[in-house]
Amino acid sequence: MASPRDRTATDRRTESDRLDPFASGIDRRRLMRSSAAGASAAVAGCLGDGAAVEREPTVYVFNNGDRTVTVVDAERDEALETVHVDTTASFPANQYGTGADSEYDVLWLNVDGGVAALDAHTLEEVARVETGFEPNYPNLTPDEEHLLVAAGGTTTLDPDPESDGADESDESAAAEDHAIVRIDADRDGDTFGEVTEEIRTGYTGPCDATLDPGGEYAFVPEIAAERLRVVEVDPFETAAEVDVGEPAGDGQVLPFMATASFDGDLLLVENGEGALGPDPEVPREGSESIWDVSTPTEPVELERITRSDGLPATPITSEIGPECETGYLFTPDAEAVTVLDLEDREVDRVLDVGGSAISGAWGPRREKLYVPVQTANRVAVVDHARREVVATIDAGESPTGAVGGMVRPETSADQRLRAALAGLGLEFGEREATACPDGNCYCG
Repeated sequence: MASPRDRTATDRRTESDRLDPFASGIDRRRLMRSSAAGASAAVAGCLGDGAAVEREPTVYVFNNGDRTVTVVDAERDEALETVHVDTTASFPANQYGTGADSEYDVLWLNVDGGVAALDAHTLEEVARVETGFEPNYPNLTPDEEHLLVAAGGTTTLDPDPESDGADESDESAAAEDHAIVRIDADRDGDTFGEVTEEIRTGYTGPCDATLDPGGEYAFVPEIAAERLRVVEVDPFETAAEVDVGEPAGDGQVLPFMATASFDGDLLLVENGEGALGPDPEVPREGSESIWDVSTPTEPVELERITRSDGLPATPITSEIGPECETGYLFTPDAEAVTVLDLEDREVDRVLDVGGSAISGAWGPRREKLYVPVQTANRVAVVDHARREVVATIDAGESPTGAVGGMVRPETSADQRLRAALAGLGLEFGEREATACPDGNCYCG
């Protein structure tokens, strides 16, 4: 069994580079917004810790700015409470474990240097896995047995195009290898939260791991290698490697994030389209690729949608509708969610969400998409049938990631009180550093 590595200097950022949402002191707007929450938390501390846990459609929104979680009622689209958890996530992963019939009760987060698991009943940490890399992009298998993590992510240097990365015979170079990690996600098992297998990829920048609905294959975009890797889940091994082809313009394609459809036929891949490094002569244009993965080990690109096709900005991540005819792209530079018609393979419409959003999550019934809007401290709710924003929900400071579930947490008075204090701009607790220095934790 492979063991995680220690983080190297190139994979770690200094503390001075990290986001400090409290750098300007206590904010009057947050003070006004938090005063009622503080009073409620104080009263709750006298009355006890609340009612018993209920199984109801719920969305958990992770607020990167103050290390809190906003618990949302996904039936009424109302924020129930915001509680402090000391950590945060940009891309919490439970794509298949969020359905209305799922009884899975763990929330997996991409945290600084690895992944962590929160108990959905209490929002307390129950597992943590160090991968050896700051950026991590996880996804849960549909059978809820394994968590796959693309670890290493962000790259800034162009590797030797004739090589997969570092020569493993050179110890110092091999330390730069990235990895795809499989973790035991079965909470009832003896090895829950332990690394069970690892694939070293070289310095390729594996940026995401999305799974087919059968849970047999994962698709991993590798930004520096300019390819799509297909990984068989069990046995854990590379099943195929596919070159992503030529860029639409200058530079490189730069595939970095991906989402598989619920029927297993299609894959959306977000591309940087430009220069891997900060080359001002080759601007990042971005593009979206639609792949046929009905034969998982033989992916075929069907279409690449670019700015000339109506794409308003570089897509960061995506979600696919339950009937697999619609794609939703999170295009933060346009402060919008871009809707794709996957049958006609074209941009259908652009939804204004009133700020920057890099990700979203389906509610348990997959009827509505919940989009954390970082710069507006709220969540935009997109009705899938109508393909429009139908509600907004107040959240904590800089909401960034979200995930759905069926557990309504029984939180503590302490968690609520700490959230109220964090809402005032007070810094306390462990305040685990985010791997995202600007709050936007995405590969590439």
